Amino acid sequence: MKKYTTLSEELNQLSQERKEIIAARTSEIRLEEITLQHLGEKLGLSQSELAASLELSQREISDLESGQSLELNTLRNVVNALGGTMEIIIKLPNKEPIMMNLSDSEASR
Repeated sequence: MKKYTTLSEELNQLSQERKEIIAARTSEIRLEEITLQHLGEKLGLSQSELAASLELSQREISDLESGQSLELNTLRNVVNALGGTMEIIIKLPNKEPIMMNLSDSEASR
């Protein structure tokens, strides 16, 4: 019978360097996650204020907030409705960063 190991046991077998790389990437992923609720909190906006800006009902905002993360189009619409712009910087190893402007005018091209 095959012996199964836990994730903790597997992680304990990794080198310290590898553990540090995994921890750093985990932190990056957590920072990349953004929810509508988090965005509203950072901007000091209530669900009602977000709903008014987006021309949605408070219930629809609540439903969006319950999702794990926003789709880029939804986030762009939120940012645009609040009068902002959105840019994404793509960083690849051994390449120059690529900046994408996701404002309404750019997205429709």
